[in-house]
Amino acid sequence: MTDRSVTNPYTHEAMPDAAHTREALLDAGAALAEEHGLAGISVNMVVARAGVAKGTFYVHFKDRAAFIDAMHARFHARVEAAMEEAVVDLAPGAERLFRAAETYLDISLQNRGVKALSLEAGSDPTIAARRERLAAGTISDLQVLGWDDAEAAAQLLAAMIREISALEFDRGHPLPASRRSLKRFLDT
Repeated sequence: MTDRSVTNPYTHEAMPDAAHTREALLDAGAALAEEHGLAGISVNMVVARAGVAKGTFYVHFKDRAAFIDAMHARFHARVEAAMEEAVVDLAPGAERLFRAAETYLDISLQNRGVKALSLEAGSDPTIAARRERLAAGTISDLQVLGWDDAEAAAQLLAAMIREISALEFDRGHPLPASRRSLKRFLDT
């Protein structure tokens, strides 16, 4: 029996065929989301783009909703990992908050398909829970900065970052003035 594993482009670890197929389906979905938005993604389109049979889709995902959730979960896992890596050597505070926010914004621009899904599915409770987890990660930094109600400030900071992300998504590139304003807000 031959080893038919491939390398995951994000972790550089070997992936067996099943994991490779699942990633190919998710990649296809992200590309289609960028082209057609959330409403425009069908299972038929995903399998055609991924080059697999329709039954293969259902081996990996119970239904379209589970697939969309898996796309979001993968995006948020990548965001969290990249943010942790970006701030690993920084002490809690403004620079750490800004570096994490900038990482989020950059990844959102690089993953426009999933970002499109996030913008369209903003009221989904699963997505809201992931966003809450990201916001909660800023509380200790805000406490270091002296915010009396760090939880409320974390929610406001997350809303500002999401708004910058939406503006950048619409324009298709970073908005340096918005990012500078965010940095200035954090430095005060």
